[in-house]
Amino acid sequence: MVPRTGGVSTTDLVGRMLLLTKSHHNKVNDDNMGTIIEPSNLKSMSEEKKGKSYTKVCHFLPTSRKIVEFSQGMRDPLPTDKIVYIDGGFDLFHIGHIEALKKAKSLGDYLIVGIHTDEVINKVRGANHPVMNINERTLGVLSCRYVDEVVIGAPWSLTKEMIQMMKINIVVTGTVRTDIVDDDCFKIPKEMGIFKMIDSASSITTSTVIERILKNFELYDKRNKKKEEKESKLIEELENK
Repeated sequence: MVPRTGGVSTTDLVGRMLLLTKSHHNKVNDDNMGTIIEPSNLKSMSEEKKGKSYTKVCHFLPTSRKIVEFSQGMRDPLPTDKIVYIDGGFDLFHIGHIEALKKAKSLGDYLIVGIHTDEVINKVRGANHPVMNINERTLGVLSCRYVDEVVIGAPWSLTKEMIQMMKINIVVTGTVRTDIVDDDCFKIPKEMGIFKMIDSASSITTSTVIERILKNFELYDKRNKKKEEKESKLIEELENK
């Protein structure tokens, strides 16, 4: 049994996908809306809710204690460690991410993972991406056994200064990555001869998960309404104690 993380709700995450909400973002770019599958009744449902959807169930607050809790077991790099760097959105942390991180870690001794901001991911992928904000995505990555360090709000394009400062020996990216539209973000590590493309080992992506949810819209909508009632009651009980 794994203790539940307070404030992180799967019901809330499914609700964000169903309603295409973006209120969970720290900062967003509205230029690229409507780039993922939308059921025909999606907009009418969202309008009917008038901002009172189940996406308000989530009450997650990032605290230093919570970060430390998820970071237990992490260590500082040794002078002899070969340091590997990989970055991405890591939205709806899933088996595809885990397999890529596992493969990246196998190339060295110390794995640093860069997580892009909500604004950057939304600008690249559009719609309501990312489904999870940067604080939630950070906890997902921190929970992975292959990760030694996380850069929260990593730059889209790696600079030579960052590579040298973090003593990165190899920069990698997976073959299954939907947000890479060009190679400019890896220009510097390629010029330095430290870039490597790795086999992601899994075809599952965040888009795959979202498409599965949206294809079964009515089923998940009914499920969420029931779970919303239970979670709302639980939150009220906790607040009244």
